[in-house]
Amino acid sequence: METPDTPTPRSDRWILVVTGLAALVPFIVYHAMFRRLFWFGDEFDLIDQIDRLGFWHWIWFAFAENFVPLFKLLWGGSVLLFHGSYFVMLVLVWLTHALNVGLLGRLMRTAGLPWAAVLFAQAFFGLTPGNMETLGWSVQGSAMLSVTFMLLALDALLRRPYGLRPMVWAACSALAFSRGVLTGALLSLGSLASGADLRRRLSWALAYLVPSVLVAALIAVLVSGDYKHIRGHMGESATFGTWNYALNPTLYLLSVESWGWRTVGLLGLFKLSLVTWALCAAEGRLRLLIVMLVAFDLGNAVLLGIGRFNSWLPATVSSRYQYAALVGFMPLAGFAFSRALGALRTGAIQRTLLAGAVVAAASLAMLAHWPSELISFTHWRGTESRRIVLGDPRAATYSVPGIPFMTITRARELVERYHLH
Repeated sequence: METPDTPTPRSDRWILVVTGLAALVPFIVYHAMFRRLFWFGDEFDLIDQIDRLGFWHWIWFAFAENFVPLFKLLWGGSVLLFHGSYFVMLVLVWLTHALNVGLLGRLMRTAGLPWAAVLFAQAFFGLTPGNMETLGWSVQGSAMLSVTFMLLALDALLRRPYGLRPMVWAACSALAFSRGVLTGALLSLGSLASGADLRRRLSWALAYLVPSVLVAALIAVLVSGDYKHIRGHMGESATFGTWNYALNPTLYLLSVESWGWRTVGLLGLFKLSLVTWALCAAEGRLRLLIVMLVAFDLGNAVLLGIGRFNSWLPATVSSRYQYAALVGFMPLAGFAFSRALGALRTGAIQRTLLAGAVVAAASLAMLAHWPSELISFTHWRGTESRRIVLGDPRAATYSVPGIPFMTITRARELVERYHLH
């Protein structure tokens, strides 16, 4: 399935720019609420490491299960460049999100999907309050940046199956977040489906794996945590991964309130049915894209099961896990939406109006739902955090919100030294 490197039409570029910028609407409309947010949890830990190790030394240290020098360079550099302004950090997070929304649309157009599918997927990915934690906590920029490079890598592969550009993006994805090691594997899978001779397919498949293998090896060597104990918890790991895959993002998007194995089974069956239909209905580049997105969604769930199996099961639908699930799911949902529209026995104008009405109604509903989510989130991550760290003289004996091993005294030292506000 080797295809030429076709340029994006100019009209597509402008539409994608506009739809990407539209993802900023919740942040613009509710900016006053976002201003309440403050440095929280791992962010204090990272700044403490910068202070103790020095910036350039710190970049090359592993953080939790991540070896992410690219993210650290950008995140830590922003902390210093913008003099500790948390609101500016959130602006950068949202700009990355807008870029990802535009890139997802570009990828879908490269695969040949119509605008109805693209706009449907972009609306839900871009505007859902389910991404609250990802878009309201700057340290989650690591996962977002990894998605940015993954989308660039997949788009480059669809345009030209073999080349160094996808490999470079795969390396950047892996160096931005630990689950970015999946990107090289996705490229390898995609190259195997190309139309070139078998030897060429195999050689490029192995080449695309190189960045992921190297970064995974570095993580294994540098990360201090011992993951050998996973061998005794394969059942818990599989359960966590299964629940994560089956429930996200549909549990939130469909406002399902039930819980348990029955819900997992029903939503999982719904998701697998959509995947099966999409694989059968798609052809060419689109089928290749769907294969890679399904593999990404499954791989993400497997890695989460390995890394988070000791968490309680409700954590499987945490807000921080919605972002990747939406990337893997929404293009398939958009494809189904466009096919359903095409099956209607109406004229093209009526179908266009109906598609616009559905996307607009869904967008307005999601936009209206942000305040109810922001109230509790900004109180916990903003108002209360500021009170404890900055204002309450009795808080000196407390631990820092979200990071129990750091004292308030140390946090206040960092606030003063790095002008955190």
